[in-house]
Amino acid sequence: MTSKPSFPALRRTLANRNFAMFTAGSLVSVIGTWMQRVAVGWLTWELTESAAWLGAVAAAEFMPTIIVAPIVGALADRYDRRAIALIGQVLATVQAAALAVLTVTGLITPIWILLLQLASGFFQPATQTARLVLVPSLVPRENLGNAVAITSLTFNTARIVGPALSGLMIATMGAGYSFAVNAASYLFVIASLMAMTIPPRVLEEDTLTFWSSVWRDIVEGGRYALTHTDLRAAIGLIAVSSVLTWPLSDLMAGIVDAQLGRGVAGLATMTSAQGAGAICAGLFIAQRDTHEDALRMGVTSMIFLGVALVAFGFNTTFWIAVPLAALIAFLGVITSIGTQTTTQMVSDDRMRARTISTWYTVTRVGVASGALILGAVASVAGFTVPLVAAGVLTSVAGLSFYRARSKT
Repeated sequence: MTSKPSFPALRRTLANRNFAMFTAGSLVSVIGTWMQRVAVGWLTWELTESAAWLGAVAAAEFMPTIIVAPIVGALADRYDRRAIALIGQVLATVQAAALAVLTVTGLITPIWILLLQLASGFFQPATQTARLVLVPSLVPRENLGNAVAITSLTFNTARIVGPALSGLMIATMGAGYSFAVNAASYLFVIASLMAMTIPPRVLEEDTLTFWSSVWRDIVEGGRYALTHTDLRAAIGLIAVSSVLTWPLSDLMAGIVDAQLGRGVAGLATMTSAQGAGAICAGLFIAQRDTHEDALRMGVTSMIFLGVALVAFGFNTTFWIAVPLAALIAFLGVITSIGTQTTTQMVSDDRMRARTISTWYTVTRVGVASGALILGAVASVAGFTVPLVAAGVLTSVAGLSFYRARSKT
């Protein structure tokens, strides 16, 4: 099917009051999140100068997801999704404030960073899964694909603004103030969530005990995701991408310093370049009207994503690395938006929170395990070896997915 430009639909989607408030609050909050993300990576590297520590901190943040996200998904299909999201936002505010206080007072250590990022991993599924599942409640179904694209654009706009602000703040005031700004930014998304008017959901009665029903729902959701052809393809695609390519951002502080010879300003430039590439990808894929088209582009992008990652791994020149990072982000976001749009569009509403939680779990666990493995290899062999190996495997996986989809 030929894709038609859908920017008028994007404008109609943003005209929705609930979704406009959701988007505005999310933009401020995600800018703060990216400020903290850059500051955590730089502070960890500054304290340890260890790629293994960078990978460990990333893994600590994301590994609890494998346990918590399926539970949150089951709860979000049964209870108030906005309330779950609010609880997660409040806990995230406390975590960011703790990082700020410890850093500004000089009490921060790598162990404290690890523990606080681990704590973050337990409540992030509540902030992300419930918020992602809220989107279909805010817009008509015909605007859902555009809403997903706008949500991604919001996230990736913050990838430009957040790192730039964080780099400036780290250089002039210190990393602790980036954490403080992030803590304050959560207040905006909390306010937007509380101000939205969402119709109450009709919930089914259940005769099972609480944990029995949660376990049953988790199993049912996993079975549904794995037996649905498009969902299985989307989740498999994002699993490979998150393991092999997403950890690049978590290792970037070490790459910029050790391989490219730049400091925190170079890290901010590189991360902002990734954000620019991601925004271009969001605008590009937002013009596509069908989830089949988005998924097909996601498969194709993986092949070229691997090639770009190989080139990035071999490169040692900063100003060549910058556009390569933007290209990697562009291709990676096409895969990400394509798979998330597929998951949102084809899921039955009764199962949507659980399928989104499966998608989210795969991405979080994938990037955690990938960062841990690639970081460990980089600490022994340097950054070139793991990046080139990941690039080759990504292209091979993309070709395999392409051939499998061509046969169906």
